[in-house]
Amino acid sequence: RQLEGEIAEEWNVDNMDSLLPLVKDVITFDMKHSAEIQACDLLMEIDRLDLLTQHMDQSNYPRVCLYLIGCASYVVEPESTQILQGVLDTYLKFGEHPRALLVAMQLHDKTKCEEVFNACTDPLIKKQLCYMLARQYIPLDVEDEDLRTILLNAHINDHFLSLGREL
Repeated sequence: RQLEGEIAEEWNVDNMDSLLPLVKDVITFDMKHSAEIQACDLLMEIDRLDLLTQHMDQSNYPRVCLYLIGCASYVVEPESTQILQGVLDTYLKFGEHPRALLVAMQLHDKTKCEEVFNACTDPLIKKQLCYMLARQYIPLDVEDEDLRTILLNAHINDHFLSLGREL
């Protein structure tokens, strides 16, 4: 942690090239030893979050993404969008379509919502995505009649009454 703090203090245009190999080693160590938060903080401090993607795997990407989503609320706009876009790409890479759709909706980007929806191949998850899109009133053009009905909120009253009966 001390080394990470010193790297962040010394990072500037003149010594970027000499510190970059050290940063890569520190990030590799952090990601292998459950210190993803420190790795994210260091990379955000030096504006090199792009180095993080090569170290994410099935075991650590959920913690990294949740932390970055939380951090996006506290940074200024261009950087916030970049962070959320990176999280969206990571969720898509690991097949987390519902979470990717939430991030796309947070970005207020209908084309990203369509990309996430079209990237999903599981029919049940597609229905879940339709319910999420319908709740936020984001219309999409779909061929499947069931999905179109969900997107139009056509049976929402019937579903509510059915839920009430079951409870």
